[in-house]
Amino acid sequence: MWRRGERLYALLVFLVVLLEGLALGSLVVVFSGRLFGLFGYPQVYGALWQALVLTGTALGLLAAYILLYHVYSASRELLDRKAYEDWLARFTEILFAGGSPPPPPWPREAFEALLDLREMLKGEFAERITEWLRQANPPWPRILKARLASRPLRLEALEALAQARLPETLEAVLPYLAHPDPVLRLAAARAGARVAQGQGLLDLAKALLEAALPRGALLEVLLLLEDRAEPVVEYLLSQGGGEEVWAALEAVGRLKLASLVERVLPFLDQADPELKAAAMRALYRLRYPPHGYEGLLLAALKDEREFLRAHAARLMALLGNDLAQRALWKALSDPSFYVRRAAAEGLLRMNKGFLAQAAERHPDPFGRAMAQQVLREAA
Repeated sequence: MWRRGERLYALLVFLVVLLEGLALGSLVVVFSGRLFGLFGYPQVYGALWQALVLTGTALGLLAAYILLYHVYSASRELLDRKAYEDWLARFTEILFAGGSPPPPPWPREAFEALLDLREMLKGEFAERITEWLRQANPPWPRILKARLASRPLRLEALEALAQARLPETLEAVLPYLAHPDPVLRLAAARAGARVAQGQGLLDLAKALLEAALPRGALLEVLLLLEDRAEPVVEYLLSQGGGEEVWAALEAVGRLKLASLVERVLPFLDQADPELKAAAMRALYRLRYPPHGYEGLLLAALKDEREFLRAHAARLMALLGNDLAQRALWKALSDPSFYVRRAAAEGLLRMNKGFLAQAAERHPDPFGRAMAQQVLREAA
């Protein structure tokens, strides 16, 4: 990201390279002319001397600028830091002692201080900071709508809007979810998750379907929504493709969205193993026993994919009935360590005495060893 003075430095380096190219080009012409007898030695010496002087001057200017830039940059950072700390102390005193902030316009350091306070504080203090930001009419939405704004400026604006959490700025953020730059799309999705409220949540959900974000990024966005995630997750479950549905299923479990459990259960019969596993993880995190889906769990316990068998063993334990006990007893014979571990932990949760029997007389030696290990750890 550009800092003050770096554009001038880049321009200076470009000019130095350009001048060096011209000097080398002139030397090539003069030496070629001398080779064919077109130029005498005085012209060659003159061109060589000019090239050396030009090179020395350019490198001297570049070195001087670098030294001056570092001196300026260090002193400027100290001044910026001091201004930031002054504004932070000023706003903090007004928040806790009462009063009104100074009238805008405010410098950049004042906005940085307010955004940091907005990140740290909740409740009434956060609402007051939000109102101050509205009154100051920050430049970030205008930057996003400007055609000539640079990429770093747009990223800074999106990050600032994410911290500010001003719902009315969502309309400036959503168009960036269709931007060709994936970095800007991700930044816009994060900002939208922080900003969206009410009807804006549905607008965000529709925009996320068009954003083509990877599943990990989608999950991050849904988790940023926190207690506002339910309508967005529900929309993605019903309208999304594989990536969106996977992220929504993961969010159901991690955010404990128990009201959406009925929307998760049908995915236990999903052909895509990743979606089926995500549905199992969601139900397990919700501690919801999937009664009526025992047949699907038994089939998953026999699946050739290890991760499906492990998830099915964990979820089977929530049923807490004789069928689950028999299935987990059999799963102790599974060739996978992780499936045997899930089965033993499930039996411990359901019936510790039954696990003790498995530790003594299970026909599979690895199953007996796993049961003994889980019992020792539980003790």
